[in-house]
Amino acid sequence: SGAWAPCGSRPALLAGCGDDTIDKGRAAAAFQLKDPSSAQFRGDYITSIGSVCGEINGKNGFGAYVGFKRYMSSREKSGEFIAVIDSPEASGFMDILCTKPIKK
Repeated sequence: SGAWAPCGSRPALLAGCGDDTIDKGRAAAAFQLKDPSSAQFRGDYITSIGSVCGEINGKNGFGAYVGFKRYMSSREKSGEFIAVIDSPEASGFMDILCTKPIKK
């Protein structure tokens, strides 16, 4: 683990910026990575519908960082967060759902 960074500045490590919603959204996105403990985040924000959007970077199986990709996390009715990391299949709905930040 390393030093924390403010949201929206240099990459922040897993967890965060004092906002429980962002922390939970980040945790759900990190869980999608091969090495969740390697997650780095930048540009996180909460949308007008309560989703968390930002960028995530993580290590591959060779231990190298793969580069930042967009992610989106949302809270299910159960209260648990689910996340998707940008892919050709997800890009369209991420463009729509991640366009209206209410706070950074």
